[in-house]
Amino acid sequence: MQKNIRDAGAGQDNGGQSLQERVASIVTQCLRTGEKLPTERQMVLDLGVSRTILREALSAFEANGMITSQQGSGRYVQIPDIGMSIFNTWSIVIRANPSMLLNFFEIRCLLEIHSLPQAVERANVDQIREMHNHVQMMLEKAKRKEAFVKEDREFHRILFESTRNILLEQLLNAFWDLFYAFVGDSVHDDLESAALRHQSMLNAFTRKDISLLTDLMREQCADARLRIMNAIIEYEQKNTGQ
Repeated sequence: MQKNIRDAGAGQDNGGQSLQERVASIVTQCLRTGEKLPTERQMVLDLGVSRTILREALSAFEANGMITSQQGSGRYVQIPDIGMSIFNTWSIVIRANPSMLLNFFEIRCLLEIHSLPQAVERANVDQIREMHNHVQMMLEKAKRKEAFVKEDREFHRILFESTRNILLEQLLNAFWDLFYAFVGDSVHDDLESAALRHQSMLNAFTRKDISLLTDLMREQCADARLRIMNAIIEYEQKNTGQ
């Protein structure tokens, strides 16, 4: 397929660019301007290729999530979600080799801890208010002995959303997806302590106490690591028949 694409572009008066490179230029321009891709008909005319060859060239961008199609509307260009690619691939690997989840978890903890200063400095009032609401829900659920998986994740999502680093957000979302796909909604041994730790994290975050916030984040990482270890043991026992 790649040979067909290169050959199709080679005969055009295009400064030596392959068809893929010319399509990439169109995608880049649309990403820059926010406009949707030209119609297939227009691109076929502009590029001087058949619809079949054009679709082959577009398929690579569709596969990595840069191009999305909306029925009746056309094709749109967007920033790809690398987190989705990581999850789709590594969730399978982790089922075969559960200990790999610990490697991902180490990366997640490093990213979260070292991103705290940026998150604290860039957070706005609305984000802090949202985190507060999730903490209150955690405390209420803990009193009822109910798990608060959704609230826990949303608290961290909003916290690191404040860094305004889209790649960091996507990576952390992928790690959380992998974590919950394997660990599930297993309940903390002490729900109330876990909820109170989040409350302390929010207080430290609001006061911009990076040192305390870092210590609390490390505590949560240690707690989550224990849950992962227990889940791995249970998974291996179940799948080995022990």
